[in-house]
Amino acid sequence: MRLATVTHFSLLPSLTLRLLAVVIASISLLLMSCGGGSDPNKITVQLDWTPNTNHLGIYVALAQGWYEAAGLDVEILPYTDVAPDTIVAAGQADFGVSFPPQVVFSRAAGLDIISVAAVMQRSVTELAVLDSSDIRRPRDFDGRVYAGFGLPYEEPQISTVIKADGGQGNFDTATLSTAAYEAIYNRRADFTEIFTAWEGIEAELRGIKLRTFRYDNYGVPDIYSVVLIAGTEALSERADDYRRFLDITRRGYEFAAQNPAEAARVFLEYPALRDLFPEPEMVRRSAAMLAPIYMAGVERWGGQDEAKWDAYMDWLVGSGVVTDDKDQPVTQLRGGRLFTNQLLTDPNASSTP
Repeated sequence: MRLATVTHFSLLPSLTLRLLAVVIASISLLLMSCGGGSDPNKITVQLDWTPNTNHLGIYVALAQGWYEAAGLDVEILPYTDVAPDTIVAAGQADFGVSFPPQVVFSRAAGLDIISVAAVMQRSVTELAVLDSSDIRRPRDFDGRVYAGFGLPYEEPQISTVIKADGGQGNFDTATLSTAAYEAIYNRRADFTEIFTAWEGIEAELRGIKLRTFRYDNYGVPDIYSVVLIAGTEALSERADDYRRFLDITRRGYEFAAQNPAEAARVFLEYPALRDLFPEPEMVRRSAAMLAPIYMAGVERWGGQDEAKWDAYMDWLVGSGVVTDDKDQPVTQLRGGRLFTNQLLTDPNASSTP
């Protein structure tokens, strides 16, 4: 099960402007034909994948009845092949679960979205090899086979890591999607990328020993693993409702940070999720691993840092893989900052940012 990066298969650089317009229009027409909704207390959340520990705080808040007590009717929308950024930009979800590179690509393609909260304060995605591999450091990736996922930033990201360790940055890529992990375990490829709080735990439970390398130790700026996004126009129109939702969501993630075992139990016992996880121990271990990361270095869950975003954005744009809606390379993003902290204030305070 791929938590963090599998959903990037639908990254927007692969879409032309015409295709993007068709996708958004199709979603809008389909959902409008189903009636739509105008309840000011209704909040819809588009997941990036099937429910998992990325979403732990949201499900804790649902299970504990905290949203309902705050007067909010929160609906979790089912996973779809269409990226959450596209759905949120089309106005068909209030919030979406997304990732910083996807936010950069979406904004470059002209989507009206913005990151409103960091679910995790650092990346937990790392490059991995079998512990028995003769690859001992990143420069050893030169000339090897990477089992990848078809994401536009994978190759410049790995090349940066190799060069930072004194290598040439040359490697072969086999796009295998989630079959990448088995390819590594069966030695049909040399290295891949894993979400340490899921694939790393899965490998451990299977008795497979891995060695991993953090990107930020080798030239790639660290960035939040997962973020929540909203549409900027909707944000201005429903600031108070959105602020209430994020305040309760903060409470859910802070509970998960302080009580990971209990949060995992609540998650596993949530009616809609029962029997979804054949190996509950993965959820328990993942919750424990993520607990210190939800709020690492911040007093309140969700806060985002401008310098951190700028460093990552400059690196990604500088890699040359970010393109606009005409497939032209982007050297500078338009539309202002990629994030806002304005909704993370006290929901009972003034709505002025």
